[in-house]
Amino acid sequence: MEMIQINLLPKEFRKRSSAFSIGKAGLYAGGVFAGIIMMIAVITFYQVHQLSELDKKIEIAKFRTKQLEKDIKVVDALIDVKEKLMKRVEAVDQLDQHRTAWVRILEDFARQMPEFMWLSKLTEEVASAPADTSAPAPPANTKGIQIEGFSFTLSSLANFMINMMRSDYFSDVEMAEVTEVEFDKHKAYNYTINATLHYLSDSEIKELLASQSGPKLLAGF
Repeated sequence: MEMIQINLLPKEFRKRSSAFSIGKAGLYAGGVFAGIIMMIAVITFYQVHQLSELDKKIEIAKFRTKQLEKDIKVVDALIDVKEKLMKRVEAVDQLDQHRTAWVRILEDFARQMPEFMWLSKLTEEVASAPADTSAPAPPANTKGIQIEGFSFTLSSLANFMINMMRSDYFSDVEMAEVTEVEFDKHKAYNYTINATLHYLSDSEIKELLASQSGPKLLAGF
């Protein structure tokens, strides 16, 4: 015998059906959500690809940097060699310009040096800018020098300075320092003399010889 059930409750109190209904609004929302997920996936893939490309570029840049470092070292070495060569060329040019003058200067210097003393160093002073810009510049054929050596007697040292003062190659001769030292139980004096050296050219020497009555200058010129 079948039973017939009749629900007499109003519609608002009736039990709702358990079936899930999406509807058009749900479909639209799902489509939008799927689109957002797809967009995020595409952006993520693109960024991963860009990072991979950046890593490759970084590796290439590092490789090029190493190559450039090698090239820079080679260039620096070549520049250093060039500077050394240029200094040697300049030194040779300076020696060549005053070649004959230096021969005469050293000959005269040897004649001025008395017995019981010797020379250990002769250096040219480095030219510096004058403090007083209004003062006249020194002649182009003069240069400050410093003479160092040893003497066994003070009288020999005094005679040497007097001879330099009388020479036409030296002026402004002054004793900078003298110190007593000992060589093999013998007393000696270590001296330093400052002076101005004159580079006399051949023509200047001839004019000077012609203007003087006695043969004071270099014998054998």
